[in-house]
Amino acid sequence: MTAFDLDAYNERARNGPCFICSMLAGEPGHEHRIVLDDGVHVAFLDRYPTLPGKLLVAPRAHVEDTVGGFTEDQYLALQLVVHRVATALASTVPTERLYLLSLGSMQGNAHVH
Repeated sequence: MTAFDLDAYNERARNGPCFICSMLAGEPGHEHRIVLDDGVHVAFLDRYPTLPGKLLVAPRAHVEDTVGGFTEDQYLALQLVVHRVATALASTVPTERLYLLSLGSMQGNAHVH
């Protein structure tokens, strides 16, 4: 498990580069274990999981508006990836329930995930 520094995290989230775009660019310090990459979307394990098996799914393109940033077809394609990843996760990690959240905000970690 990676040590967690809350103050440093808040600073990075608010003022640093996009952690998803940085991860996809291969920038040091932004590594995550990618479990799916279909060329349009990416799913990866959270470096600081709050629950076992916590996965993030995001578009590869930097999109900040959770609904309005996508066409209907793009939004449905992202949700299909969420379904595929959640199904695989549930078959691997004992789960009582899967939670789907849209994380981030315009103040930090704005990339839809």
